Amino acid sequence: MSEIKDRIIEALKYNRMSAKELSDKTGIPKSSISQYMSGYAKPKHDRIYLIAKALHVDEAWLIGYDVPMVKETFTQNLSPNEKNLLDIYRVLDDKGQHTVDTVTQMEYERVKGGSTAILKK
Repeated sequence: MSEIKDRIIEALKYNRMSAKELSDKTGIPKSSISQYMSGYAKPKHDRIYLIAKALHVDEAWLIGYDVPMVKETFTQNLSPNEKNLLDIYRVLDDKGQHTVDTVTQMEYERVKGGSTAILKK
């Protein structure tokens, strides 16, 4: 069973997110996030929930259980192609994600025949 510190680091890398961004998304002080990542401290259950939600991972996975990282409820309605695209998107850097967001917005507007914005960051 992996330790929570290793899982937090792995999920941050997977989501291309920094400890500061995780702090901003969860409201947990960056110093606490750093302590969790170093193994100096372990988050209590309420913070595990916030971290898992911000990182889009299963709480059980985060605390070290041998379950899929991403909750099945999140991905169960996605086709294999959609899951693959999501995995690829998460590996892209900010420029790559911005490019995909821009093209997706343009295609959405073309198909819908209007300029309704759907992508927000």
